[in-house]
Amino acid sequence: MATKEEVELAVKAVKAGFLTKEQLGPAMARQDILAKQGQQVPLFKVLLESKAMTPQQYQLLVQDQGGPGTKTFPGDPIPGFKIGAKLGTGGMALVYRAVDAMDGAEVALKIMKPTHMANPRFVAQFHREAELLEKFDHRHLVKGFQHGRVNGLEYFAMEIVDGPSMREIVEKNGPVTEEQALRYTIQVAEAVEYTHKQGIVHRDIKPENILVTPEDDVKLIDLGFAKPIGSQEEPEGTTSGTPQYMSPEQAQGQASIDVRSDLYSLGATLYHMVLGDVPFKGGDNMEVMAAQVLQDLQTSETKSGKISRHMHFFLEKLMAKDKEIRYQTPREAIEDMRGQWEGMKSLQFNPDSVSRPTFGAGPASGGANPPSRRFGSKPPSPPARGGSGGTSDRLKRPTQGPTSRFGRPFKKD
Repeated sequence: MATKEEVELAVKAVKAGFLTKEQLGPAMARQDILAKQGQQVPLFKVLLESKAMTPQQYQLLVQDQGGPGTKTFPGDPIPGFKIGAKLGTGGMALVYRAVDAMDGAEVALKIMKPTHMANPRFVAQFHREAELLEKFDHRHLVKGFQHGRVNGLEYFAMEIVDGPSMREIVEKNGPVTEEQALRYTIQVAEAVEYTHKQGIVHRDIKPENILVTPEDDVKLIDLGFAKPIGSQEEPEGTTSGTPQYMSPEQAQGQASIDVRSDLYSLGATLYHMVLGDVPFKGGDNMEVMAAQVLQDLQTSETKSGKISRHMHFFLEKLMAKDKEIRYQTPREAIEDMRGQWEGMKSLQFNPDSVSRPTFGAGPASGGANPPSRRFGSKPPSPPARGGSGGTSDRLKRPTQGPTSRFGRPFKKD
C-alpha cells in the first residue's frame, strides 16, 4: 500500500502534468499486488518501470519537495547568494532569506519550482514579475534587484521586508482599526496608481500580498499575475487571481481589465482588514466567483454598527459591481480617504450616539452560500445601473455629518 508521502508526491505529479489519474490507479494496484507477494516496492519505482513517468520528471518532482540545503536541493544553487531560511511558498516559487555575497546585503530570493519550468507561460510570468520589480521604483512596492537562470533554476532577488503580511496581522490580532486601515489602503492605492501610470494592472491585490514594515508602512508584493492594461494575451474566459478578492470582471474571465479591477480588489482587502473576514464565501472557488458577480455585500456586516458610515461608503464605492460606479482612478480614492483620515480623531462608529445613514434599499445577500455556477460563453451580468434605491443612489458621497466624530464631511461632487 502506498505511504502517505508517496500519495502526496503522486498528487503533485498529477498536478504538474507528469502523470494522469488513469496511470496512477493501475500503478497503486500493482504496488498492492506486489506487497501481498511479500515485495515492498516504492510506488514511484512501479511508475518508472511502467514508463508512466520518466526519470527526469521524477527528479524535478522530488526537487520541489525540498529547498536549498536539503538532500533533494543541495547547497547554494544560485551563485553569489548564501541562502538561509525559507520565507514562504507560493503557487510557482519558493522564497528564501539570502545574503548577497557581493555586499553582504540581505535579500529575498525567489526560486521557481522546477516542476513549473517546463511550462513556457509560467516562465514568462516569472520573468515579467522580475523585470517589472527591477523597473519599478516606488516606496510602497517591493524593489527587485536582479534575475537570471543558473543551474537550471529561474530566480530573482528582491528587497526583503521584515514584517508580517496583512493577513497574518488580522488572523493574529483581529480587525485593524479604521484609522489604520485607511492609512494602509491609501499607501496601497498609491502603489496601484504608480503601476497604473506604468501601464500595468496587478490582478492579485489581497492581504497576503501586503507586507507591513517595522516602520508601520506597507509594501505591495507579488506581481506574478500582473499584465499590461488592455492586453489580450490570455483567452477570453481565463481567470487569474484569488477568487475571494477578484473583481466581477476578473471572475467572468474578461480578457481586458483595467485599474478599476485592482480598486475592487483593494476594496475587498479593506473589507477584510476592518471586518476580519472575506466579503464572499462559497463551497468552492466557482461559488465564490459567482458571488463576486451576483451578490451584494452583506448588510448584516456593513450596516450593523461594526463599521462607520464613511467606511461603509468606501467599501460600497470600491466594490461596486458596475465598474463605472466605482472610483475610476486610484487618485479619486486616495483623495477621499485622505480627506477623511486626516480630518478626524476617530472613525469608530457608535450606534448608540450617532444614527447610521441610509445608503438605499439595495437587496441584501443574507447569509446563504451563493449558487454554484460555471461561467461559459455567457457569464452572469452585474446588476444594471440606475433605478430608485439602486447602487448609483447608494454611492453618492455623504455630504454632511457630525464632525466631532467623523471629521470633515465629504466635499460635494
